[in-house]
Amino acid sequence: MSRKTNHISRLAAPSTWKVMRKSLKWIAKTSPGSRRFHESVPLVVLLRDVEGMIENKRELKFLLNSKSILINGKRYNDTNFPIGLFDVISFPNTKKHYRAVLNNKGKLIAKEISAKESNLLLLKISKKQMIRGGKLQMTLSNGWNVLGQKEGSVSDSVLYDLSNDKIKEIISYKSGAKVYFTDGKRAGTIADFKDQKELGILKRDKLVILTIGKETVESSINNLMVIGDKKEAITVK
Repeated sequence: MSRKTNHISRLAAPSTWKVMRKSLKWIAKTSPGSRRFHESVPLVVLLRDVEGMIENKRELKFLLNSKSILINGKRYNDTNFPIGLFDVISFPNTKKHYRAVLNNKGKLIAKEISAKESNLLLLKISKKQMIRGGKLQMTLSNGWNVLGQKEGSVSDSVLYDLSNDKIKEIISYKSGAKVYFTDGKRAGTIADFKDQKELGILKRDKLVILTIGKETVESSINNLMVIGDKKEAITVK
């Protein structure tokens, strides 16, 4: 148990955090939000401890207060803001852009991307439901809600255009699609979609059959994210 609510023990940090476990005892904790704890990393940890882009939290506060950092095209003042998979961090003054991806060990890192690509965000459809007024609401993996979007099923992905706040493309599981492991021992690995089957009496659990090179593997759809057809739309590695 940490002494402060905004810190945790380094030993208790999620496995996706690329940090030293046995140096200082405490490390920043992600602020409450739509991203699940083990699937995100605090902005200050990613920029300071993982990438070494800043020296300390005070420097990050200055950058945030001076509007020198954008996250998915928006301004935030929270140094512990949760950065999740494929989020975009931009530095307008230096015209540098980075995307949060998983390395080959399943750790969240920041990968530099082009200015053009920084307008694109890949998200997973986590829920679709009818809300008050008979409107159809789609909930995305980062907590954003989109109204009136009929296309796309739960577990499909959307390519979101940050420049106009609209869905640019729906990416579905189909033959030849590229699939990205977001969790488990293969996190960060890209595979080719082959088929899927439904399990259980109610057939709510989906098992996806994939190929990695010459190897055929199976995984729960909960550990995966479909990222495109023959060529990924965004940087994922």
